[in-house]
Amino acid sequence: MMTLTLSEIALAIGGELFGNGDKTICGISTDSRKTMPEEIFVALRGEKFDGHDFIPDLWGRCSAVITEEPAPGFDGILVPDTLKALGALSAYWKKKVSPRITVGVTGSVGKTTTKDLIASVLKEKFKTHCTAGNFNNHVGVPITLIRIEKDAEAVVCEMGMSARGEIEYLTGLVRPNLAVITNIGTSHMEILGSREAIMEAKLEILSGMEKGSTIILDGDEPLLRSEKVQKLLSDFRVVYVGFDCENDVYPLDIYKGTDHLAFDVIAKGREFRVKVPALGDHFIKNTLFAAAVGICCGVEDEAIQSGVLSYSPSGLRQKIYNKGNVRVIADCYNASPESMEASLKVLAGSEGRKIAVLGDMLELGCLAQSAHEKVGQIAKECGVDRLYTYGKVSYHILQGAIKAGFDKENVINSIDAMQLASLLKKEVKAGDTVLFKASRRMKLEEIIALSGLSEQED
Repeated sequence: MMTLTLSEIALAIGGELFGNGDKTICGISTDSRKTMPEEIFVALRGEKFDGHDFIPDLWGRCSAVITEEPAPGFDGILVPDTLKALGALSAYWKKKVSPRITVGVTGSVGKTTTKDLIASVLKEKFKTHCTAGNFNNHVGVPITLIRIEKDAEAVVCEMGMSARGEIEYLTGLVRPNLAVITNIGTSHMEILGSREAIMEAKLEILSGMEKGSTIILDGDEPLLRSEKVQKLLSDFRVVYVGFDCENDVYPLDIYKGTDHLAFDVIAKGREFRVKVPALGDHFIKNTLFAAAVGICCGVEDEAIQSGVLSYSPSGLRQKIYNKGNVRVIADCYNASPESMEASLKVLAGSEGRKIAVLGDMLELGCLAQSAHEKVGQIAKECGVDRLYTYGKVSYHILQGAIKAGFDKENVINSIDAMQLASLLKKEVKAGDTVLFKASRRMKLEEIIALSGLSEQED
């Protein structure tokens, strides 16, 4: 955790100090409800809130404030832009701590899973700090960096984006010496317009890296093998990961169990077997990224094996559990065409009757209708027995399924959470496997709870 004097913070962010500059600050807060007495509160402005409005309520509850407005009675720092000040402070602390290894992770799908797997592997050898949950934006990344302990040896930092320039800003704060781009998908197509533009936005991560640093890429993605990309990568050490044996790191002898995956990791001069407590081909590649990072950082084979085995999904990502005699696959954090297909393939390998509850995928722009229809087709191909779609856009999943030959009586669309939960309560029986998958804003976890299928519910 950051420990600095107020005057040092003022110097680091180029702000105007007021009050006691010798005061020691231990940590930051951007949420007035959770601010601790030893922390400095950063008054951020958002679309629906202004942190400056809460400063009067913090009297006696925080050590100091970073603000764009005068704060009588408080110690603090006056700056023109609190968000930029937060970023500058995080970059200063990261440089001061100077961990040996800094891994930056971005990509269209699988960032958080890959980040967690990488952290699990590195923790076997190094004191490792990583992004909590999905703190991967212009606020979350600085918070992640400021929370690095002084004795940290490795940092794993997830970086998200929705538009050009965002990764460039974040990588400038993180300054990774090793980067991972998990894939180039179709998320944010609405804003960026093409997969090529999405790729270019992801490759902005290079701008924060020194020449000679290592970047690990999806070698099965043709866009990342193009001549244009090769020129961009000419000053970096490139490691390709994928299913194809032409990659630098690839899998062999894949075994798919009922609750885990196992396969051999093949790298130049190394071969070892890993067991992953997760399902789906996407987890194979995510694990390969983690193994590649471990290899690049000098982690021994046995430690990589142990790290992978200790992985557990975070947040609302793929949780597989039994609710009575019903198998539930709850994957409610996010959704894209690529992750929808991956989840449906996991459902396809399940026993018993297969029920899919699929909600809207957002930010797909002009691809929205065709992408949702394609998901319906994949649901049919994966042997789904009963399909529920939730949301206005997901109606196209229903249409795609019917076009692919799905029985109309086994496809139902709803825009009402209570109605859908009621239908599931009546329909789901012992021996069924039920998949829940949608973009985060659809709050599909609420339908899981209403239908009595939550993991915690008695």
